[in-house]
Amino acid sequence: MSAPIVLMSKLSLETMAPTTRSMARQVSPPYPTQYYDDGKSSSDSDDESDGSSFEDEDPDLVRSPTKLLYRLDNLPQESKQIVRDAFDDPAPVALELCRLVDNTYAFQMTELATRVIRIKASSGPADASPRLTCTCGKTYDGPCTHLIRLLDQIFKQTNYQNDNSKPFTMTPEGFAAEMGDPFSRVADHHLDILADGLHCQVADPGANDELDAQRVLESRELLSSVYAAQPEDFRPDIFTNPSPSKRVIKRDDLDHTIFRMLLDNHHFFQYFLSLSRSSHPIKDPFRKLSQRVDHVLRDLDALSAQSPATSSADAPSASSAESPPTVAWAATHLVGCVYLIRSAIFSRDRPLLPREAICAARALVHILSAVVSRNRDAHPGETRGDRNLYQRLIGDLDQDFVIAELGVIRSAASQFLHSLDDIRRKLGPLGAPASYCRKFDDLISRLRTSSAGSSLKRPLESESRSRGPKRMK
Repeated sequence: MSAPIVLMSKLSLETMAPTTRSMARQVSPPYPTQYYDDGKSSSDSDDESDGSSFEDEDPDLVRSPTKLLYRLDNLPQESKQIVRDAFDDPAPVALELCRLVDNTYAFQMTELATRVIRIKASSGPADASPRLTCTCGKTYDGPCTHLIRLLDQIFKQTNYQNDNSKPFTMTPEGFAAEMGDPFSRVADHHLDILADGLHCQVADPGANDELDAQRVLESRELLSSVYAAQPEDFRPDIFTNPSPSKRVIKRDDLDHTIFRMLLDNHHFFQYFLSLSRSSHPIKDPFRKLSQRVDHVLRDLDALSAQSPATSSADAPSASSAESPPTVAWAATHLVGCVYLIRSAIFSRDRPLLPREAICAARALVHILSAVVSRNRDAHPGETRGDRNLYQRLIGDLDQDFVIAELGVIRSAASQFLHSLDDIRRKLGPLGAPASYCRKFDDLISRLRTSSAGSSLKRPLESESRSRGPKRMK
């Protein structure tokens, strides 16, 4: 198996190989149009129709592939056309690797040739060097299409506060004005968290041949969807303790071979991903938010595991550009994920499908359980809210954390009544605000008596588990 980390270890501000070893050979486009899956759920059609009337009425509005809407009226005509070209018919692009080098974020993406985009931190007013660059060698002024598309994806992944249904203002530099400074945006979010959302591996020269955990997880999601199996139950012999291998072909085991191909080839992974339906686990936005929460909490726990002297919130992180993964940082992500779930519930023309509502409820219960289980100091801090995640989100102030959202999808939330009962029992000794406990009790009472809750098919969560996946050979 090739080692993309080795390729990325050569990444620097001064030099970058224009192509990878695999791209030295002529290759065909990774996503032939005839292989695109035309099976769409109702949510797909909703996404396509959202805001289309705005674009028809206003020629200065353009929608990106991530469904964000941009206003171009403050751009010169040439820049408007560049943005339209970038979004109207985007060529297939595979985001491969990303890395933080000193004060610059670098993203490696492959079209038919590898490009590297650099997002550099500003070093002050006297610094006249460009902060956003691409190795495509464009000959015109303004941002290239690669830069515009990458910044659009970064904004989509890091946007917790702005309403995605409203148009954003495109700047001449190729990103939304609402995004702020791109480098600071990534630094605040943290590169490893962003990379998961971009399906892009973080290049770590010190990782040797270790497998990327997120790529392994998503490869399992992709393969399990072929059999309509739950990812957690699919082929434990492959995924429980996967190990690196230089050989891609696994004799007499097609599943294992495809798994290795997904790890080895970014184009193949992106091609497989492009065929997935919105109902598949890897395209489930609520599942992805749960995974983001898990990653955030792992980073917080890693900081907590350090010695008190090095785990201080004021201590420098592994990278001087990114702040440590503190309680405040983790809380921003968790509150942001809850906001995105709430937006998905309300910001649509139709109610959630039962399947979607259950996925949303599962993610909310997962977030709530994770917070309640972390009533401990993660690191030193002036106040309880500075050092204790539970106290920051629930204990110190009643903010209706998660409860308000669960109350909107009671039918789906009733499927997790046992888990909510367990969480409520844990809240008792923690001294949660009395008003929060009353709201929690009221929610549980309504879930017990909800006639809508019994109308949902309870086997929905487990019916696919009863059909064990067949093994391809």
